[in-house]
Amino acid sequence: MPTSCQQIIEAAYSRSTANDPGKLATDLELIGRLDRTYQRMYAELAVASGDNCLSTTTLTLGGSPATATLPTDVIDVTRVEIAGSKVYLIPAYEKDRAWHLAPAVYRQGTSIISRGKTGDPTAGTILTVFILDAPAALTSLASTLDVRWPHRFDSILIDDLALYLSDKDVDRNPADYANLRTDLSDSTTAFNALVSNSNSAKETPHDGRTSAAQQTKPSQD
Repeated sequence: MPTSCQQIIEAAYSRSTANDPGKLATDLELIGRLDRTYQRMYAELAVASGDNCLSTTTLTLGGSPATATLPTDVIDVTRVEIAGSKVYLIPAYEKDRAWHLAPAVYRQGTSIISRGKTGDPTAGTILTVFILDAPAALTSLASTLDVRWPHRFDSILIDDLALYLSDKDVDRNPADYANLRTDLSDSTTAFNALVSNSNSAKETPHDGRTSAAQQTKPSQD
């Protein structure tokens, strides 16, 4: 079951070095702090961890040039299809380049736009768009973390909130406070290492050349 804001906050109270953390901030203040940290870390997770945070949405093109609006606060677009067939997602600055095959679209801010050449999508075309979408905002104690957020990283959100509460108490225990900062630093380091090395659906980088092991060496005769 996804972790709730209330569970995170209650755990942060227990971890905080403040004498009475429950009196140092309102629920809405803590939820706001939690959401800001969560949204930032989720974006890092989504970009770094391959397809772990991928979802799809359908968009219908309209107007001229044929355009569709992406969902709010999309982190990134990774693939576009029409009825299961690939649509080439090209850089906007290359939309006039003849070497890009049709069908092709490009992204402009919060929109997907057809390049407008022969074979490209037209108004009325339904696109399937693979996106890294932002999780729903945390707005109440009942709000829960996205099911794609790994529970192993809950401790980062808890310790960050615990430190936030501890920072507001001048009478906190210095040694316990230092230990809490170390725990958060260690957890954040582990987070960065794990998400950056995820292998889920990542293509091996290549530059179009054969590897050194496969290249024919010149004769020494």
